[in-house]
Amino acid sequence: MPKANCPMVKKHSSAAVPRFAAQSVSQQLSDYLRAAIVQGAITPNQRLVEETLAQELGVSRTPIREALRRLEAEGLVEFEAQKGARVRSVSINELSELYELRRLLEGYAARRAAKHIAPPELAALQANNDALLDLLDHPDARGQQIQRLIELNNEFHTCIVQASRNRHLIRTAKSLLESNALYGIYYYYDEAKSRASHYDHAQILAALAQRQGARAEKLMRAHLADAQKMILQAMRQLGGADGQPLDIPVFSGII
Repeated sequence: MPKANCPMVKKHSSAAVPRFAAQSVSQQLSDYLRAAIVQGAITPNQRLVEETLAQELGVSRTPIREALRRLEAEGLVEFEAQKGARVRSVSINELSELYELRRLLEGYAARRAAKHIAPPELAALQANNDALLDLLDHPDARGQQIQRLIELNNEFHTCIVQASRNRHLIRTAKSLLESNALYGIYYYYDEAKSRASHYDHAQILAALAQRQGARAEKLMRAHLADAQKMILQAMRQLGGADGQPLDIPVFSGII
């Protein structure tokens, strides 16, 4: 199947239009669209028109509809009567609720990871944090730097969650991380805040390496509380009311 142009999805290095196999097309489509939403290639409130997506991706409307329903179940997409699907926007209240859960789940994941994490995973976390510091010391173009910061940060948090060795915890935390990625947090991070995040990661990593579960949990919760405070302040400065949806511009990511 020839590659289709997809203007509905902004051009993005990690969201290039793929070739979809005949088997499990709807699952592949949901994976593709999820990645585009999480990475910011498709933005909050953007309409997802079934017919347009089907034409651009070279598939029928049926698997597109099935894929969108999957994303609706995950909380990334919502359907409106007579209007179809769109990417969900979020409110300050919802973001607060997400962070409350993240502190609980990722704090617990860090405690478990201190017991179960393997040396290769510790090495991967160290390499990740070294790469973050190198990026801060040798900044690239602003947009490219933010996207790379997002990728490194996602990898760091995901690795710790996976090291908890609890399948239900991993699945639930992954859902929260992907929902949280709707918010363009790193867009608001200046160099000082990014370096503070790097320091937090280093402290969490040290606690994991020393098998200090209680300390790892405490550090992770404090790290996420600081991130929550910063992004809520930024959202309110943009004029967001606590219960009202607010579009977050440009980039998406988690801290």
